Amino acid sequence: MKKKVDEIYVLRAIACLSVIMVHISAEAVVSLRESYLLMGFTLLNRAMKFTTPAFIFISGLILFYVYKDRDFKYMTFIKKRLSTILIPYFIWTVIYYGYFIYKGYYTFSVGFFIENFLLGKMSFHLYFILTITQYYLLFGVFRFFFKKYNSHLILVLSAIINILVLRYVQFQYADRFFMRYIFFFCLGCYMAIHLDVFKNLLNKWKYAVITLHVGILLYYAYQFYQYQVKKLPVQGFTVLMTWFVFSALSIISLYYISTFITSRSSLIFRGLKQVSNASYYIYLSHPLMLIISNEFLDSFGIISTSMRFLLNCIIVISIVFTLSIAYSRFKTNFRLRSLANQRFKEAKQ
Repeated sequence: MKKKVDEIYVLRAIACLSVIMVHISAEAVVSLRESYLLMGFTLLNRAMKFTTPAFIFISGLILFYVYKDRDFKYMTFIKKRLSTILIPYFIWTVIYYGYFIYKGYYTFSVGFFIENFLLGKMSFHLYFILTITQYYLLFGVFRFFFKKYNSHLILVLSAIINILVLRYVQFQYADRFFMRYIFFFCLGCYMAIHLDVFKNLLNKWKYAVITLHVGILLYYAYQFYQYQVKKLPVQGFTVLMTWFVFSALSIISLYYISTFITSRSSLIFRGLKQVSNASYYIYLSHPLMLIISNEFLDSFGIISTSMRFLLNCIIVISIVFTLSIAYSRFKTNFRLRSLANQRFKEAKQ
């Protein structure tokens, strides 16, 4: 029987909260003038910029861990995964489009809706759905290579390919292209194979990993401050490589923190597990709540950047988390009741 990988719940919850903090802190980063306060918000914003690689890593780890020794039926897998991810994505694309029409930003157009749906453009965060969908479609290929060939070699090759893509592949929708994050998905698959060994090594070298993580974070924030605030020239590839290394170290460091939380605090773990289970709905809905929250603060004339940040955190996190967790629990309970009723009917026949 496979061991449970409960720390993934914690890691996903941390990534979920982090992506919200990125979006809430963005207003301060772009609106403040050079100051210590801006430095603080810049550090916070950059510290959370590992989220897309982290979600992709989590998907790779969970998928390979579940299916590495199980019969893999491609069409059944695709049907289940795509229905789970694309139906909510379609619904929330409609919701965002309806809200933007209501506010007068857009007019109704079927062609415009289809284009934005297919390209993940209706809201700034929806690009990720297209990216993760590509990995679901290609998971059978990743599974085949990891089961047939040396996993160490595949991981190294994925890193090389990822770096080459960052260096040479640039086009309008590059942020949606799966090859831009291929190393992180492969890292998840790799860890699913060597999970016990990885945990032992991580526990041994935890202080070194965390120190490196903090060090690259400080450099990443400093680098961003230099070109974003001070407008100093910097090579784009240098920035991308800093992000690449920072994201990898963030995932490894936070994985250790997740295992620590899982083993030490059942109360915190249970709370974070609830967040993790609702993370997809939190991700889809939080930008709309942030827009509404900003409009609410504008109506009261609140212009203080620090106050807006604090109030947005309270409003967005409390409302979105509460509603998303409630919906997730309702959906789970409804599915369990339906399954129980079905089994009861079958038993009576």
